[in-house]
This record gives sequence, C-alpha cells and structure tokens, in this order.
Amino acid sequence: MPQNIAWLIEKQIIIIYATGDVTLEEMQANDAEMAAYLAAGDPPVHMLADIKDLGRFPFDLIGLRKTTTYLQHPNLGHIAVYGASRMASSFAQMIVSLAGVKARFVRDYVDAINYLAQHDPRIKEALEAGTIPKEA
Repeated sequence: MPQNIAWLIEKQIIIIYATGDVTLEEMQANDAEMAAYLAAGDPPVHMLADIKDLGRFPFDLIGLRKTTTYLQHPNLGHIAVYGASRMASSFAQMIVSLAGVKARFVRDYVDAINYLAQHDPRIKEALEAGTIPKEA
C-alpha cells in the first residue's frame, strides 16, 4: 500500500494519501511515522485522510488497534476522512469510536477542510486567507 504522508499546513494539518491494498504490517510500519508527525506539530494537529483509491483493508479490530497507536497521541486533534466506500467508512468509524478519536467521514476534500475549520480557529483563518490549497 503506497501511503504518502505530508504536511498540508506545516505543523497543523497532516494529509495522508492511501492507495491500493492495506496490510496490518504496512499499517504498523506507518504508525511510527504518524507519531513522529504528531510529535513535531503544534497541537492540536489535525489529519486529512484521502482514501478514495484505497483497496482492500484488514477487518481485524484487535490488530488495527495495535497498529494504530498514533490515534492515542496527545497532540492529535480532529481527523477528516474522505473518499471512503460505505463499507470502509462504517468499519473505520468503528475503529475511531473505539479509540475515542474525534473523526468525521465526509464526501470530499472541501468538506474535510470545512470540518476542520469548524473546530480550529487557526484553520478557519488560513481558509479565509486563502493559504490552504483549494484541492489536494
């Protein structure tokens, strides 16, 4: 599973592009990178996840909880996920609910940014100033 992780807004919003099939081993390998981004950010650090090109996903709740420890990072703010199929969205909602994460599954990038702007005045200001990319 190719996964690209980068700053959308330096130290404030992480954007993740996930494509192809996912394995628990790949998720575990990405866990440390996600934790490093969160640690380097200015809390709260929010996440956007573009999963419209995501393939198969492991339906192993226990394994997923063990491989996504970054969801418990103290710097984590809100997560906005877009492009999910109904099945993937339902399963992912179950995971984030179990982790106690503030997440919303939305239709597209614009809805994702607007969701984050509702919860963080820094993002609202950046959106109003036009410093957030219109498309990811």
